[in-house]
Amino acid sequence: MKNLNHHIKINDLTLKLVQKIIERKEIYKAEITKYDSGATVLDMTNASWRGGKLVGEICMGGLGTVDFTSYNLDGHFLASVNVFTSHPLISCMASQLAGWSVKLKKEIEKDGVMKKKKVFESLGSGPARAKSKVEKLFDELDYNDDSDCAIIVFETAKLPNEEVMTLVAEKCGVAPNKTYAICAPTACLTGSIQVAARIVETGIHKLHEIKFPLGVIKDGFGTATIAPIAKDDLGAMGRTNDSISAAGMTYYTIEVEKNEQDEVFDLLKKAPANTSSSYGKPFIETFKAANYDFYAIDPGLFAPAVYTVTNIKTGKSVSVGEINHALLKESYKLN
Repeated sequence: MKNLNHHIKINDLTLKLVQKIIERKEIYKAEITKYDSGATVLDMTNASWRGGKLVGEICMGGLGTVDFTSYNLDGHFLASVNVFTSHPLISCMASQLAGWSVKLKKEIEKDGVMKKKKVFESLGSGPARAKSKVEKLFDELDYNDDSDCAIIVFETAKLPNEEVMTLVAEKCGVAPNKTYAICAPTACLTGSIQVAARIVETGIHKLHEIKFPLGVIKDGFGTATIAPIAKDDLGAMGRTNDSISAAGMTYYTIEVEKNEQDEVFDLLKKAPANTSSSYGKPFIETFKAANYDFYAIDPGLFAPAVYTVTNIKTGKSVSVGEINHALLKESYKLN
């Protein structure tokens, strides 16, 4: 993947959004913790709609926009998001993708034996990923960010302690007082918003999995329903996944030569969620049937319901996939 813009510093861009939340924390209903090291944690568990929108944009490295709209689900009026970016590979793959597994273990003595106890574990997304580059994906992404700060997003109710923040700072090569974490569990308004706001990223990630040439993608736009808040994180994980796979819609522009178009369009047929062997029931049921083992679920399920792609070289477009309102209503428990 070439031609990524190295002049764009996504951590610097995103810091402006983070500072906006800190400066107006009462408006965004954010709780701010600052450690002795200077590292800052923003707890967005009880954040406002505008706070949730900003978390979605922080995940995208400041290169994506999240707007609110509505969706008519067979007479049920639901909130939804429109998401768009003109820097899809940097904003989605180098930032928004939840690909950095951040873990902290401590040695403790139990029955005379030293054992390691897990203190913190969460998948990290956001622009700090482009600083740490701990994922193999960055071997493919031709992108470097020389910002002197790092911003990471954790989808968790357990806030990272000072040691975790120091670990993030070290991996990113920045000072602890230039390190920020934005946190919220899945089962809250911010959780529902920020997962729905991953619609464009989820679409691109699936394209990456099926060996679609990501370098041809120029722009991305997506719409997904904001899942009604579930009673716990497990239920919320199911609903937010279904928002994307059952009714999430994506639109991308690409630029390929006419003689390559048919091959690229044909490859696109493998992308929608309904091509997965695990598709057909609400995600929580599929997850239970797999004994709560993610690896027993076909990864192809994690994809938008619909893709529409326009080749700006020829003006031709193609749409693949299907909307499944019955599945979404079952997931949301709507009568």
